[in-house]
Amino acid sequence: MAAPLPAAAAEKAWDALAPIRSDHPRVRWLPPQKLHLTLVFLGPTDQPRVAALAAATGRVAARHAAYEVATAEAGGRIDEFRGGVAWLRLREGGRATADLALDLDVELDSRTYDDRRRPRPHLTVARGATDEALADLRTWAAREPPLAWLVDRIVLFRSHTDPGGSRYEELGSWPLID
Repeated sequence: MAAPLPAAAAEKAWDALAPIRSDHPRVRWLPPQKLHLTLVFLGPTDQPRVAALAAATGRVAARHAAYEVATAEAGGRIDEFRGGVAWLRLREGGRATADLALDLDVELDSRTYDDRRRPRPHLTVARGATDEALADLRTWAAREPPLAWLVDRIVLFRSHTDPGGSRYEELGSWPLID
């Protein structure tokens, strides 16, 4: 379950990160259509369960208003076994994103979160990140204006792993209330 960036905001993010992408071409920068806030990661899910997930997601969406988010500082981790990942934390909308994730977790009975594992809302922008790319992203985030957009829907994605990375298939979309 995710809250994807609207197309215009995703393109703006892609364009804003162009200088860093050009300096670090080996990093796998997420293209605009893959930019999203992860709410709940379900892992492998049997097809018969999709209808129940859809119904539960619709109930959650009907309880949450659309909200604004804006990015803050950059973060990430470098892992020699799984590769590095880079993200932008949220300056605004983090609490609303966490509340949405927790509500989905309960409604879906996914058991993703508990007292020790809480949602940490962020926008992943790259995989295969290096120390150098992460340092440059941190510098960029500290000096550039934040990226901002309206979170107005929840999407159930199916992830397909391909040699070139994951490909997301939208199975359903539910608007948040106005």
